[in-house]
Amino acid sequence: MDKNLGLCKDWILNSGIQSEIGGFYSWYDLERKTYSYLYSEITGYGITTLLLLNSLYNKKLYVDRAEKAAAWIIKSAMHDCGGVRTRLYKDDKKADIGYSFSGARIFSFDTGIVLYGMANLYRVTDKKKYLNAALRLADFLLDKMQKEDGSLAPIYDANIDEVIEPSDKWSNQSGAFHAKVALGLVDLFKLTEDKRYKEAAIRLCEYAVSTQDKSGRFITNRAAKTTHIHPHSYATEGLWYTGTVFNIPGFISSAKKATEWTFVHVFSSGISELYEPSTERFNDFQRSDILAQALRLGIIFSFKNKIGLLKSALLKYQLVESSSAQKGGFLYSKEDKHVNSWCSMFAFQALAFCKDNKSAKAQIFI
Repeated sequence: MDKNLGLCKDWILNSGIQSEIGGFYSWYDLERKTYSYLYSEITGYGITTLLLLNSLYNKKLYVDRAEKAAAWIIKSAMHDCGGVRTRLYKDDKKADIGYSFSGARIFSFDTGIVLYGMANLYRVTDKKKYLNAALRLADFLLDKMQKEDGSLAPIYDANIDEVIEPSDKWSNQSGAFHAKVALGLVDLFKLTEDKRYKEAAIRLCEYAVSTQDKSGRFITNRAAKTTHIHPHSYATEGLWYTGTVFNIPGFISSAKKATEWTFVHVFSSGISELYEPSTERFNDFQRSDILAQALRLGIIFSFKNKIGLLKSALLKYQLVESSSAQKGGFLYSKEDKHVNSWCSMFAFQALAFCKDNKSAKAQIFI
């Protein structure tokens, strides 16, 4: 096994980033030596990561840990409305109500990521409780959140039974990034053959395509017309996956064009976070999750140019010299000294793709 890949695998399993009760923390703060809040979206990624590990190494431990994560979601994070609450803080009632469990604001994206995890866990275990959870999550998205144009409302406030859209940042808007939610809908259709889920996934992707600039970039903030590479990549991932499974060439073409745009803007040091069209320039901030996303997509579309550069840039964020339990994890950025859960999960799959690009066609995409 590749050294960096092995270190990352061990970090996911042994660092404590998955709590004793099953949920995944968002990160570990190296300076404060504390874990952040438990995060439903990231626990969804955790389930699919553990299932990917099982598909690669075939150990019951990985499925057991995925089931433990799912149990926390079902018992603690799922709301009566059918969606999932967002972040569980140590003192949740004093935390930001926009994200805390007690605030009961349900994000479409978080719900969709958990849906994908539950659908795949049912596929692997054949346990109906995971299918039932996936159905509840999907029906919430279709019944409460999907609009006539195919997009998803970003947030449902369960306390007042209303959809809200603050629009202050990309994650609080209806956007192309919600195309990644299609992964769970696609897989649920494969499990149930209920055409509602296929149709919802396709409509969601059609909306994403409608937000794509002729250059290939997805406009991720409607007011500023900017492109944030993180949600831009989410949109690309959802379109590629849906287009591949349902054989829709237009979605694949859109995803390839988006990836081409990304690779045009990969430079010697990697790629920055935010593109500003008014100046035709990027900011100077880099993140490891974006590097991993770009690397995965480049391998999927066989963009061999700059693959080595992206891998080298990504590995600079991995803790390889540490003697602590955090060895093998990936820093979010050079400025933020925390070892980040989803960055490490994305990086693990990117490194797995580098080792064997056939795995880029695997059933599970984190």
